[in-house]
Amino acid sequence: MAERFVEVYAGAYASGKSETAINRARQFSVLEKPITLVDLDTVEPAYTLRPIAKELEDMGINVITQPDNFGLGEAASYVTPAQTNCLSAEGDIIIDVGYGAGGLDILDIINNIDKEKDLRIYLVVNTAKFETSTVDNIVEYVTFAEGIEKRPWKKFLGVISNTHLGDETTKEDIINGYNKLKKACEIINLPIRAIGADEGLAGEFGLSYDGVDVWVYKRMMPKAFW
Repeated sequence: MAERFVEVYAGAYASGKSETAINRARQFSVLEKPITLVDLDTVEPAYTLRPIAKELEDMGINVITQPDNFGLGEAASYVTPAQTNCLSAEGDIIIDVGYGAGGLDILDIINNIDKEKDLRIYLVVNTAKFETSTVDNIVEYVTFAEGIEKRPWKKFLGVISNTHLGDETTKEDIINGYNKLKKACEIINLPIRAIGADEGLAGEFGLSYDGVDVWVYKRMMPKAFW
């Protein structure tokens, strides 16, 4: 099998981890590279990629998600063989997991993920959310979000700065959130991999800010609620 990467995006509730995973997949689909987006958010399954799967597939993204809403949420979550065997897909893989300590632990059900040579796990941080609103909170949340089942391979490689307030987000909000996260990252010794910016604000940043890549987000998750 050719060398490939597997990227995982975790984060607090409404951090924008799903939008990050979707838009990261879009970056590679426009390059016409094989890319698979895996929905493994069993913590908040009301927001699933299933309603927008066809739209994503039309963009050239292979989507693995729940085929229906039976058994999700409080009715007891379930996963499918396609999800547990997602690493058998061709090309690069991007995985969207749930929030909290239980979010990252879902990785344990993926066959052979501990054997991946290029596994990249990132934490998406929105400093507008209470759980990650201060430097101290961010530092605490990183340890919390690593999961209950500690594994040598289950470590964050970096963080994504994605401070936003929905449609009311300004350039100043994004910069202030980035600066706060930067202070926390100096403590936890993790790099900021990218800054997320809505496509309406991306032009105010360019390709990078403070030496960090700016990822342009096309917001799709509002259409993903069932």
